[in-house]
Amino acid sequence: MVFFLHVLILLTYLFKRDKYDPVLQWLIKGLFKIMFIRVKREGLENVDKNAVYVVMGNHVSMFDIPLLFGYIPVRFNGIEASEHFKSPLYGFALKRYGNIPINRKNARESFKAILQGAEMVKKGRSIVILPEGTRTLKPRMGEFKKFPFILAKKAGAPILPFGFSGLWKINNKTSWHINPGKVIMKFGEPIPAEVVREKSVEELMELTREKISALISEP
Repeated sequence: MVFFLHVLILLTYLFKRDKYDPVLQWLIKGLFKIMFIRVKREGLENVDKNAVYVVMGNHVSMFDIPLLFGYIPVRFNGIEASEHFKSPLYGFALKRYGNIPINRKNARESFKAILQGAEMVKKGRSIVILPEGTRTLKPRMGEFKKFPFILAKKAGAPILPFGFSGLWKINNKTSWHINPGKVIMKFGEPIPAEVVREKSVEELMELTREKISALISEP
């Protein structure tokens, strides 16, 4: 991971984003192979590579973000907890990549991050935000936060749901151990922008949770 982060930072100085993203994906896929973690993608027919989405899914492991970087078929930036950006190496790599920090303990700062993310979507870049806000302590989804759905409504973009299956057994918040195994990353049909605009935040939370739950093949 340290080697990978150094390479990522170097690439951001040498090339434009559309040039180094394929290299980044290749490196991440190699990293998972080295760890004997097999990754299978399903539902790719539901993803338009040229569309702009607010991407949401379950938050299981410290590998969630690397998996998204390596295997999601659209170009995107992420919204991550501000404490991630305090790490000297990892945090600097996130800044160079263009991810957005969100201070979950400060409502005003959180709202600023949401507005920034919505503006990025309007400019043509997909955003990934995990609605649980933090990794779950159990092998099932936790409660959803409202801010991701406020972002989706302000952005006026479709929500692309995905679900990780098998990842809890490989690594989760209760342990630093990494176990070889298989991860399934399944994409569902997007929630159309019209539905996102019409539904209330609460209705959108419920609908998205149902969509993501249906993509997970484990409790």
